[in-house]
Amino acid sequence: MARIFFAYFLPVAAALFCGAILPVQAAEPVTTAVQIPLVRQHCAGCHGADLQEAGLRLDTLSTDFHNPDAARIWIKVLDKLVKQEMPPAGEPAPTTAERNAFTESLRGRLHAASLLLQQAEGRVALRRLNRTEYQTTLRDLLGSQVEVMDLLPEENMAGGFDNVSEALDVSSVHLLRYQEAAERAIRSAIPKRAPTPMKSRLTGRQITEAGSVLRSLVDKSVRYDGDALISYVRMYDSGRAMSERVKEAGRYRVSFSLTSVGTEGRVLPVMISHGGYRTTEQPEKRRTHDLPPGKQTVVVEEFDLEAAEVVFVNAWDLPSPRELPAMLDGAPLASYQGPGLKIDWIEIEGPLDPFPPAGYRQLFHDIPLAQSVAWNPLSLAPVTTDPPADAERALRHFLPVAFRRPVEESLVQYYVQIAHDQLKSEKPFAEAMVAACTAALCSPHFLYLNETLALDSDKPTQLDDYALASRLSYFLWSSMPDKDLRDLAAAGKLRQPNVLHEQVERMLNDPKGERFSENFAGQWLDLREINATSPDPTMYAEFDDYLYWSAPRETRMFFDEVLQKNLPLTEFVDSDWSFLNQRLAQHYGIDGIVGGELRRSPVPPGSHRGGVLTQTAILKVTADGSKTSPVLRGKWVLERILGQPPSPPPPGTPGIEPDVRGATTIRQQLDLHRNIAACASCHKHIDPPGFALESFDPIGGWRDFYRGVGRDRVALANYPKRIVSRGLEVECHGETPDGRPFVNVDDYKQLLLADEDQLARNLATKLITYATGAELQFADREVLEQLTAQSRKDSYRFRSLLHSVVQSRLFLNK
Repeated sequence: MARIFFAYFLPVAAALFCGAILPVQAAEPVTTAVQIPLVRQHCAGCHGADLQEAGLRLDTLSTDFHNPDAARIWIKVLDKLVKQEMPPAGEPAPTTAERNAFTESLRGRLHAASLLLQQAEGRVALRRLNRTEYQTTLRDLLGSQVEVMDLLPEENMAGGFDNVSEALDVSSVHLLRYQEAAERAIRSAIPKRAPTPMKSRLTGRQITEAGSVLRSLVDKSVRYDGDALISYVRMYDSGRAMSERVKEAGRYRVSFSLTSVGTEGRVLPVMISHGGYRTTEQPEKRRTHDLPPGKQTVVVEEFDLEAAEVVFVNAWDLPSPRELPAMLDGAPLASYQGPGLKIDWIEIEGPLDPFPPAGYRQLFHDIPLAQSVAWNPLSLAPVTTDPPADAERALRHFLPVAFRRPVEESLVQYYVQIAHDQLKSEKPFAEAMVAACTAALCSPHFLYLNETLALDSDKPTQLDDYALASRLSYFLWSSMPDKDLRDLAAAGKLRQPNVLHEQVERMLNDPKGERFSENFAGQWLDLREINATSPDPTMYAEFDDYLYWSAPRETRMFFDEVLQKNLPLTEFVDSDWSFLNQRLAQHYGIDGIVGGELRRSPVPPGSHRGGVLTQTAILKVTADGSKTSPVLRGKWVLERILGQPPSPPPPGTPGIEPDVRGATTIRQQLDLHRNIAACASCHKHIDPPGFALESFDPIGGWRDFYRGVGRDRVALANYPKRIVSRGLEVECHGETPDGRPFVNVDDYKQLLLADEDQLARNLATKLITYATGAELQFADREVLEQLTAQSRKDSYRFRSLLHSVVQSRLFLNK
């Protein structure tokens, strides 16, 4: 099978890379920059033959703007001149008229050269599915929850995202891993036997007696109430209250009969999780519910489970097993009147999936699945009386869906021949189909977004409807187009502006629209890095599992709210609301919020919260677990919020070493960098947002002082039982590069809001990069300004900006 794959992949990939390329017009006569009076008079002294500041030499720079290397340098020159960062202060500068005349001329020539190249080649190189998209596409195509990302290499990043074409290289490792992943996914969609339905109900007593750890806790931290179990502590590992283990993978419905006791009129937050019998579950697989006080409640959830997994329930608001004995103070558990979780029973039922599964029907179309050996229940196989004809019929059904467009007859016959060759070698029908479909799911037609051009358009690089359907679906769903998009593409209607608008709305409102938040916001705001560091358990012991689970959900739900309600994108910088539960509210020092479910809640004045900058998840991913760095946080704000990333530090520049003695502040340490001329120009941009966020510790808690190692011990305001050593006072004031002062993060957020256009410009840039799989080119700046102007007219509303991006030239063209 490997020979089949490699023999086909290389020539087809080459054809796709070279397709739709038109000859570029001849370049203009080449001159050098030194012939330009402004460059000769104001730039060549520092960037000439004798001296090359920052490694830049301009006197020999070509003015052939079709040369990508020369154009890249000219763009930097233009941006420096426009920002008036060059010539440096104290050096002779051109007059305003000279500067404007030169920059306008330079901008025009750069735009013309960039646009000409786009019209000839398009702006997006051939783009491979990244590993997230590959797995999601396989799942949507085959209806299977198969995990294949673990097989595929990590992706490179460009422009802040892992779906940018120039960074998505292909190696021999990729090709072999894709083949392995495709075969795994296909085989998972072919059932070996009919499912065995299960329905199990365990009472609280039965659950307890089935587990040695939980049974050992009876009358210590849990007790019986008839056949029910009451737990007065948070449960861990094998001491959990769990369902019966499932025997096979599938979707299951799990019901819990639960009652909160002793909560004194408050709700009791409980968490429903699933995972292995003896493993701690990952937080993304958890769902929370708030039990009303004293009222028996049946909670129902559905989960996709692997074989041998269990579903379990826990109450996060209860004390730990170590805390309860002190609360009992020697009294028997039966006399305890504190809060607890009563578990009457847990019921699990499934698998709920239709049979044969959707993936089987996608692969084998209408070919029946039956038991081929009467006495062997594990002998399920597709039943065919004419294997060659059925293989061709099934592949004709499968390939257009897998390849996301109509398939040429010669290509259909190629895969049909693979199946026929397998049949001729006496392979079973199912194995022949596995070989043919595996080859298809490893081919460039599946691995790459084949962005073919519209033949009926007068625009040379306009995408056809099938390519547009794929671009739209991978933008919003990280996956293949569904039947609605394919039907619109077949009818040639998708490019119509009103139809495109309707489809964007439909897709954002679809459950699969959550993938946009997960993958776009997950990368734009670095939420994917939430597990990259672990807070120091000694210094930040208040960072518990409850806070860890809640923090990224606050940011993701906040993002969804701005998108779904079409709120102004300025809400990302500052808002008077967020999504909170009682754990986050405690962390933020906000009163009056109870329950574990996150809900939209007001953020009171003076709390220093509001917007994403001050959310725990963001503050955690911009710290290292034990300390904060204004450089890291400042760089994050410049890149993610302002869209003005700083230049990399000069080679050999030392990093900031933390002062573990607490004798100097981070501001004093950074003064060493700011006093180095090569560092000062960047630090004047990086340091202000970094200092504004210094009032937040590595887990997002507000602080007026650093935690030190001295004898001055104080209790934390939001955690009265948590005693820490008081270090130096936090210095969070500063001044922006243009001289505007701020006292704290509240002031700094208002300074950011003073330039709403730049906030819109940055977010439009992020959306374009993610949506098209290409970073902005110079000719795109014109469209970017149009999008910014339109956003201004739309009151900077986020969903409206997304619609404008989809309707733009950049999205509709290659």
